[in-house]
Amino acid sequence: MRPEDKSFQTGLSDRGLEILKRRLVDLVEPLNDHQLLDLADGIHEMLRQRRAVRQHHAERMNDRARHAVNLLI
Repeated sequence: MRPEDKSFQTGLSDRGLEILKRRLVDLVEPLNDHQLLDLADGIHEMLRQRRAVRQHHAERMNDRARHAVNLLI
C-alpha cells in the first residue's frame, strides 16, 4: 500500500496514532468476530468514501484547468 499524498494527511502525529491504536485494540478486544468485522467494514467504507471524494475533487480541478482560458500570448 502506498502512502497518501502529504497534502491529504491531517490529524494525529505518529505518537498520537500509536496511542490511539493501543486504545482501540483495548476497546475492541471484547468484541466477537462478527462485531469486529462489522466495525472494520464501517471503517473501510468510510475510507472508500473519502477516496471517492478526493478523486472527484481532483477530476473537477483537472477539468477546470483544461477549460481555463490561457491569457498568455
